[in-house]
Amino acid sequence: MKKKRIGWALALGTAVGLLAWSWQQDLTVSRYTLPLPAGLEGAAGLRVAQISDLHSAKIETALAPALKEEKPDLIVITGDLVNREDRNFDRALSLAAMAVSMAPTYFVPGNHEVDNPCYARLRGGLLAAGVTVLEDQAVEIPYGDAVVNLIGAADVTFGGKTRAEGRQILPSKVNSLCGDGVLNLLISHRPAMLEAYGRCAVQGVFCGHAHGGQVRLPLLGPVYTPDEGMWPHVTEGVHWTGQVPVVVSRGLGNGTPAPRLWNGPELVVTTFLPEKAISAR
Repeated sequence: MKKKRIGWALALGTAVGLLAWSWQQDLTVSRYTLPLPAGLEGAAGLRVAQISDLHSAKIETALAPALKEEKPDLIVITGDLVNREDRNFDRALSLAAMAVSMAPTYFVPGNHEVDNPCYARLRGGLLAAGVTVLEDQAVEIPYGDAVVNLIGAADVTFGGKTRAEGRQILPSKVNSLCGDGVLNLLISHRPAMLEAYGRCAVQGVFCGHAHGGQVRLPLLGPVYTPDEGMWPHVTEGVHWTGQVPVVVSRGLGNGTPAPRLWNGPELVVTTFLPEKAISAR
């Protein structure tokens, strides 16, 4: 009987420990290094911080010191600052203003902004806060001895398009905004379009949307994303498609009824260096 009680106690303790671990919500910082193509060594050291999928979460207190410590040269917000049903944008706009105080900040709308009937008001608030909103547009940013051509592709459903229509025209739309002799970087929302991104003449893509798979089971990995379904592959990290690296953020918040489990919020920071410098590390 005593052994049985000990067994039950151990099982209960393990279950409680796993549950507590699953709900762990500490912000993590993921750092990646990407190579610069020949001729663009003047952009060496460029640091891009990526914020994604806030979904109006209350996380600014943790995010602000992390951003300050990382000292980014620019900040990109890859969509879904708010939920489609939100009408109060105070948290999103407060976070955006904080980001602007750290570095020049750029935003592209995700699917939740597209679906939100009050997006125009959010957009106006972002502009008033000093955020550059990119909706199928590009902006040139001087950095060191180089120029960054930052291209913002709105969600593929922006403007009333279907997902299929948006994916089909994405490469030609992006390539029409690319420049010569500059570092072309793309900020977009959905990561599960690797084939389309591989046909873009850019040196880097930044995406979110997948929430890291929402639930990340120990040993098994991510469970589900809206675009890939069960057991998805493109949920976090760096994915190469041809010569194009695609950086995927797990995001900061949660826009679904399902909880995030074993999958805390993430700030992504990417540094661009010449290939020789990366090889020498």
